[in-house]
Amino acid sequence: MPIVAQEQIRESVALTHDKKSARQTLLDEARLGLSLVEKGIVFDSEELKKFQDPIELTSGFNRRGGLTGFYLPHGISSRGQFSRWTPYALVIEDNKPVLYDDGKRIGVITFHKGNPTSEQLLSTGEKVRDITNISAQGGLHVMYSNECSLKDLGEDCLYCAFNERAKDGTRNKVLLKSPKQVAEAYDIARQAGVANHFRITGGFVPERRELEYYLDVADAIKEKYSSFYGCAVVGAPADLSVLSKYKEAGFDNVSTNIEVWDKHIFAAMCPGKEKRNGGWQHWVDALEYSVDIFGWGNVHSAIVGGLEPLESTLEGIEYLASKGVVCHFSAFRPEKGTPLEGYRSPEAEWHWQLLDKATDIFVRYGFTTLQMYSGNASGSHSAQVFQIKAGEFEGDKLAQWKFPSLDGIQNN
Repeated sequence: MPIVAQEQIRESVALTHDKKSARQTLLDEARLGLSLVEKGIVFDSEELKKFQDPIELTSGFNRRGGLTGFYLPHGISSRGQFSRWTPYALVIEDNKPVLYDDGKRIGVITFHKGNPTSEQLLSTGEKVRDITNISAQGGLHVMYSNECSLKDLGEDCLYCAFNERAKDGTRNKVLLKSPKQVAEAYDIARQAGVANHFRITGGFVPERRELEYYLDVADAIKEKYSSFYGCAVVGAPADLSVLSKYKEAGFDNVSTNIEVWDKHIFAAMCPGKEKRNGGWQHWVDALEYSVDIFGWGNVHSAIVGGLEPLESTLEGIEYLASKGVVCHFSAFRPEKGTPLEGYRSPEAEWHWQLLDKATDIFVRYGFTTLQMYSGNASGSHSAQVFQIKAGEFEGDKLAQWKFPSLDGIQNN
C-alpha cells in the first residue's frame, strides 16, 4: 500500500477516535446535568448575581429564584437549585463561576442570557416577556392562559402546579393574553429575528373555546405575515376532524400531551384528561390521527418521566415513534401546592436511562433535530443528546442550536 494511502487511513482512524471521544465527553456532561438537578449545588447567590442576566432572573421560568439556567463547559444546558448537602459547588475563580464536584474542578459555566427583545413594550404597555418567552433557540413560547379550569372541577393533574404558579402576580402579570397582544409580541420578536418558531399552550379550557382562540391568534398573526412556523399544544378533541383546522390555520406542528403511558396510572394522575377527553385511548387515537394531517415527526406528545415505571414510559415513546409521533419527556419534580408535594422523583441515573434510551429511539425512527425542538416545552436536554448522537457537534463543544430563519434575519 502506498505511504500516502497509509497516512490517509491513519488520519481517518484518528479523526474517528477523536469524534468518539468527544461524543462520550458530551454524553458524560449531559449525564452530569441530570445529577445537578437531582442533588443541587451549593453557592452564594449574591456572589453569582453579577454573572446572571437580569432578564433571566426575572423570568417566569425562574420560578424559584436564585440560580438561573447555565451552560456546562462543553455546552450542555443545565439547572440546579441550592442544596447544602451536595458534592457540587459553584465558586468564583479569576472572576468566573467555576463548578466543582467534591473538590474536583469541572470547569467554567456560562449563565443563559435573556434576549433584550423581551424588554420591548407593546402598545398596551406590557413587555414582550409578559406575553411570551423568547427561547435560546430563537423561538417563542406563549402560555396564553395562566389558569386551568380543571382545578374548579376538582380534576387537576396530580403533579401539576399550573394553578399554584398562577398565584404569583409578579411573574404572571397577564392572566389571559388576547390574540391581539400575542400577535403584537410576535411581530416585535419576528422583526428582531427571534420568532422562527411559535409554540402556544395554556391551561385546560373547554374544547371549542381552545380551538377558537388558537384560530384567532393565527388570524391575528397573518394580518401581517403570510405564514409562521409553529406548534399548537392542545387537548385531544372529542371530534378528531377538528385537528385539521389547526393545520389550515397555519400551524405546522401539533402537540397533544398524554403525560402518562400506562392507562391505569394515566386515569389516576390525570383525572380531568381521563373524564373530559375520552380517556387514554382517545388521546392515543388523536395522536395517530394527527400524523395523517401534519406528517411524520410533526406531531408531538409529552410524558412526565418518573410517574410510572421506566419500561412503561419507554414502551409509550417507542410505540408513538413507530407511528410518527415525537414523544418528548420531562423529569417529574414534586411542586408545592400539588397532591404530590413531598414525593420524590427517581434519582438521576433513572432519568439518564430514560434520556439515553429514548434518544436512541428518536434516532432510529429518523426524526430530525428541527423536529426535536419543534414540539412542546419539555426542555432541550433530549434534543441536545439527540444532536450528540447524530454527530452534530464540532470538536468537544455543542453549540447552541437555532431555528432556521423565516425572514433572512440573523437570529440573536
